[in-house]
Amino acid sequence: MIGIITALPEERAAVLKTMKKITRQQQDGLLLYRGQLAHREVCLIEGGIGTTAAARAAKLLIDAHRPALLISAGYCGAVRPGPAAGDLVLCSRLLTADPDRVQELLLPDSQPTAARLAAELQRFGLRVWQGSFITTRAITSKAALSARLPADMAHPVLEMESAAVALAATGAGIPFIGLRAISDDAAEELLFSLDEISTATGQVAAGRVLWLLARRPWLLAQFLRLAAGSAKAGKSLGRGLERLIKTRAL
Repeated sequence: MIGIITALPEERAAVLKTMKKITRQQQDGLLLYRGQLAHREVCLIEGGIGTTAAARAAKLLIDAHRPALLISAGYCGAVRPGPAAGDLVLCSRLLTADPDRVQELLLPDSQPTAARLAAELQRFGLRVWQGSFITTRAITSKAALSARLPADMAHPVLEMESAAVALAATGAGIPFIGLRAISDDAAEELLFSLDEISTATGQVAAGRVLWLLARRPWLLAQFLRLAAGSAKAGKSLGRGLERLIKTRAL
């Protein structure tokens, strides 16, 4: 079985569209979806936003199903010009960033694996980059973070879960792959915080989003751009995962 962890309802929906023979079960307050993707057995879980939520989801998935491979899948934001909305990024390097430091987590064979898989996906017409995933605990200024990174770092992207999923996978002796789709390019700086749109457990709350827009209506234009970018990212993510699982030799 292959385990797939997403954070957002839109990410989970994008993956479910590619799955067949789906069954759903609830465990410890989280929904798990079992089924087939590219004729392989998979288990998908929507853990919520952030490392705490992702770590909880990864532990549940590992304890309950002991997957042969764990994939952190979802959306991300480009830190530097290049990747555009809808492009896919495979994790070749994984880092964490907080206000005090940026630290790299070692992933065995991540760079040759990302190169091989990117080449395979590109054969099928998908726009794919080999990138540096940077996991943060909060929505972060892209410009400020870019200034802290080496100038030659390949295609850094921001997301909020992959480091926790990778640590859980490597701790359990399970291979890890990160696959993300760009929802916002480098020019799009997010103008809201995580706390303003999600619950304490990392779930996006529609009521909080509406309340935020009522108080700061100028954010509507950004939310509309993000919605359009997320729609492109969702289509790419589903196609990319399907092709990735077809080509991944287990």
